[in-house]
Amino acid sequence: MRKKGVGDMNRILKASAVLVSAAGAGAMLYALHVIHLHNGSIGSRVAENLIRIVNSGAEPLDQKRTNSKIEENRKEHKVATGLMNSEVETFYKDEMKVFKVRPEEEMSERSVFYLHGGGYINQPSLFHWLFVDRMVQDTGMAFIVPIYPKTPEYTFKDAYQAVSDLYLDLIEDHPEGLALMGDSAGGGLALGLSQWLRSNGHPLPKLLVLISPWLDITVDNPEVNVYDALDPMLDVSSLKDVGRAWSGDADPLDYRLSPMYGDLTGLPKIGLFAGTREICLPDARKFASLLKEAHAEHVYYEYPWMNHIFPLYPIKEGHAARQQIVKLLDEME
Repeated sequence: MRKKGVGDMNRILKASAVLVSAAGAGAMLYALHVIHLHNGSIGSRVAENLIRIVNSGAEPLDQKRTNSKIEENRKEHKVATGLMNSEVETFYKDEMKVFKVRPEEEMSERSVFYLHGGGYINQPSLFHWLFVDRMVQDTGMAFIVPIYPKTPEYTFKDAYQAVSDLYLDLIEDHPEGLALMGDSAGGGLALGLSQWLRSNGHPLPKLLVLISPWLDITVDNPEVNVYDALDPMLDVSSLKDVGRAWSGDADPLDYRLSPMYGDLTGLPKIGLFAGTREICLPDARKFASLLKEAHAEHVYYEYPWMNHIFPLYPIKEGHAARQQIVKLLDEME
């Protein structure tokens, strides 16, 4: 049986470089963007097969990998020079490094607080930074991206302390408001943070955008097993391992860990994105139903044949989803 990981996307970058070199960068990007099949674009099929190959040798979260991830995540995270079309600035909030990615020219008065995915264990990948760069260019908004504490060295309590302190600083400088966005684990963190802000009487973001969010740290939805075989990136066993490390000694159904079960009233408008070939789909559907029952303002975008965090990829469907996100950001009140 093949083994998948939580998503070490740095390996995907290496495989992508080989693939693009072989096919020709220009021809490949054109094909990824415009050609469409009955069950998804050629780009989406290529992306799924590439992810499946790269994750075929993923390691379990044993002591060896635990030590390796701690060592890796202690290194200062950097963005490759020349990767971005946008301006990249950095600053520190206490000991947490924060990136501010902004347009070179005139900038919107509003900004986006972006919490990256990576299963609470990985730093941002190439695809995170390319996604942020595209969004900055398309919206004219600055994106603030913290490199928040990761498991297995830290737990959710450390991350909540760090990101909430940063958010409260940022909101003082943005009286017009912030949007809060996250993908995968970062989507779960973004939703939980919004619930924490509301519960503690702090100003809320103007909009929540959740891309393939990890909404239940236990991954106990029985329907998840159907999608475990379809998802090329994630698997239930690995998610449970990382979820236990991230939770520490807390109740895994605490809303800060499994925000789907928190109070969904009084939150900002939510834009929710999911694909039909990912483990997060059953909980995304359940969450959409819970939002409807709570009369919470939301829009749910479900893309057939798409994989986990597909809006981040340079494929036709990813482009369509990004345009929907741009529209949500343009319309936020």
